[in-house]
Amino acid sequence: MNTEEIGSVGKAPAGDILIIRKVYLVTMVQPSHGSLDGFQERYDSYWNAVDAQVSQLEATAGVVARIFAEGVIGRGDDAMLMLQQSNPGAHRLVRQRVTAGAVFEEFEDKDLFGQVIDWARCLQSGLISRTVVEEIQANYNEVANKRNEHLQKRLDEGIRDSEAALLLGADPGVKLPEGVERFFVSPPELDELARWVQQANEAIRQQIADEQSPAQKDGTQDQSGTSQGSGDNNDESGGPKLWTPG
Repeated sequence: MNTEEIGSVGKAPAGDILIIRKVYLVTMVQPSHGSLDGFQERYDSYWNAVDAQVSQLEATAGVVARIFAEGVIGRGDDAMLMLQQSNPGAHRLVRQRVTAGAVFEEFEDKDLFGQVIDWARCLQSGLISRTVVEEIQANYNEVANKRNEHLQKRLDEGIRDSEAALLLGADPGVKLPEGVERFFVSPPELDELARWVQQANEAIRQQIADEQSPAQKDGTQDQSGTSQGSGDNNDESGGPKLWTPG
């Protein structure tokens, strides 16, 4: 997604920007504790660029009046505290708007959000039975649809006529209520961070391959058929691990 999308208002004529309901959509990039060198710098650059682009939108399309954040439970001070603890970069962005008068609205239903997380974890747990997998998938789909309906309703009820809202989430294609225009906030720093993560993981994979290759070439079979010199490669604490942020 390129910078030309900033300020895109879909079907709304430019003259109607200030009088329509709109949402500024921001990808919620998460921090990573103990991340590889270079991540924190790119993480901070991303959130600084988001802040600058949201400010540009506020100058042309309307100042943020409402704030919604996926994965954050509660509203007001409770939501601010949760965001501060989980995502400092997003917290800085939101804090400036709240200080200027924006309201941090309640977005998630705690029970629905918890169910989505738990069913997703079940699907990722390496199940054997196809019947069980299909049952869990059906339950996940059902609760995910209920959650999406809830989020859409909260946006519809929370954003008043002509207001601008800031929405922090994982899905830029989130369905918005009728009559609410979306503005994508996607600075080049987002693509740069994604490329850096991909390159970092490719380097780790290559390092793993380079460390394993000599052992595979030099390993000899003893009379019992056991490969000698392979013990170090099977050490659970040895070798680099693939890394992802968040």
